[in-house]
Amino acid sequence: MRRQGGFTLLELVAVMAIFAVVALIGVKVVEQTLRSNDRLVALSDEAADLAYGLALLRRDLGAAIDLPFAPPGGAVFPALDAPARGDRFALSVAGAGGLAAQSAGFGRVTWAFDPGTGTVTRRVWPVLQPANARAESSAVTVFEDVRGFTLEGFVPGRGWSVGFPGSDGQAGLPLALRVRLDHARLEAVETLVTLR
Repeated sequence: MRRQGGFTLLELVAVMAIFAVVALIGVKVVEQTLRSNDRLVALSDEAADLAYGLALLRRDLGAAIDLPFAPPGGAVFPALDAPARGDRFALSVAGAGGLAAQSAGFGRVTWAFDPGTGTVTRRVWPVLQPANARAESSAVTVFEDVRGFTLEGFVPGRGWSVGFPGSDGQAGLPLALRVRLDHARLEAVETLVTLR
């Protein structure tokens, strides 16, 4: 007897099983692609935020000027005030954006690292001799997930050292400034600016 055209039940079940395996593999590939895309977008956003923060930091370092800062209260601080512990620094700047019109482009910028929260913040005094403490801006978080943040100054004959002015009490500005940022996921990042 001649067999009629068509599939047997066993052949149909085998084809369905193969189709199910191929479909499952396809779903897993699409799922993995979407997860990878999400991770890449998150890393890209994080890298863009880091690049923006580093550009802001480089702008501030490059705008450093050798003028003292006299906040309300009578104390006078040097142009660059960076304690040796390295978790903060403040510098007088010229021509930086965001400074008040009455400042003639001179102001004071403070960068501070909080190891408890892993953030680096930036504050701005729009003038070098403010009349009252309300002139200082609120702290703006620039970097997150930071494990370390240090500023080093380069002085001829002494080389690189954390903090400025150093124990020798040298006034003015160093020849170069280097900031090291140890990021939790993006590892160590360093920026260097020459001042003269």
